[in-house]
Amino acid sequence: MLFEKDGSIVLHNVAGPSGQSHETVFPDMVARWLGIDAARINLHSGDPDGPHLQGNPSIGSRSAMSQGSAYKVAADIVIDKAKKIAADELEANPDDIEFANGVFTIAGTDRSMTMTKVIEKSCALMPSPLDTIAERGISQAFPSGAHVVEVEIDADTGAVEVVRYTAVDDIGNVINQVLADGQIVGGIVQGAGQVFGEYCQYDEADGQLLTGSFMDYCAPRAQFDSAGQPVQSYRASPNNPLGVKGVGETGSTGALPACMNAVLDAMRTVGVKHFDMPATPARIWSAIAAAKQPAP
Repeated sequence: MLFEKDGSIVLHNVAGPSGQSHETVFPDMVARWLGIDAARINLHSGDPDGPHLQGNPSIGSRSAMSQGSAYKVAADIVIDKAKKIAADELEANPDDIEFANGVFTIAGTDRSMTMTKVIEKSCALMPSPLDTIAERGISQAFPSGAHVVEVEIDADTGAVEVVRYTAVDDIGNVINQVLADGQIVGGIVQGAGQVFGEYCQYDEADGQLLTGSFMDYCAPRAQFDSAGQPVQSYRASPNNPLGVKGVGETGSTGALPACMNAVLDAMRTVGVKHFDMPATPARIWSAIAAAKQPAP
């Protein structure tokens, strides 16, 4: 966490985002802890000109737990450093300074100084005395949930319709409601896409990929209607200061087996005992037709 001469803050990390909106989440979190405007904070991931950092990439549903927790440690250190600067400006003992909602106050008085003002004062010196590099050990958490799918299959064409999809996921404390919903819905679509269409095919003679473009490879489209209650926070994880659990993979983890089991349950009623992905209309129709053939 480095402070620029103009009073802005640059957050450095090694967990580069791939669509999780780290550039929104982490600045918002740090801004809330420090009590400053989030617009003053920028995120740099893997910056070659930044400080030398070591850590985990953005994998395994751990960015908020690991990187977010490290930022919480850094924010606490910054507050402690800023408290000493505020005490000097207010001519008070640091032990008498209280901090809340971005304001340092001498206990029992109305004399105060904002964190923003402290940052501006400290940035007269470069490097800033508030510059902080912090670390925290790897956290573990265990999210849980249940996904239930209802499908209808047209036996004459093999077409599948997802009638209803219900998911309940325990992801701990929700940092950003919109992004949490988006990651879960996106994961569900990814899992469903693998079940209902995605299929890599290779030439048996030479191994050449035959489905190398979206002309041949069926992937889920953007049209997806989501209705119902948003993601809710259930049990906060005790293993990290944010109380968060993984969310990035929960949608796909639940969707794939739930969708495939629903297809198998429907096809079992017409005698299909074994069926492998993908559940495309042509493959479903062929499996149903084969099941209807009389035993030799």
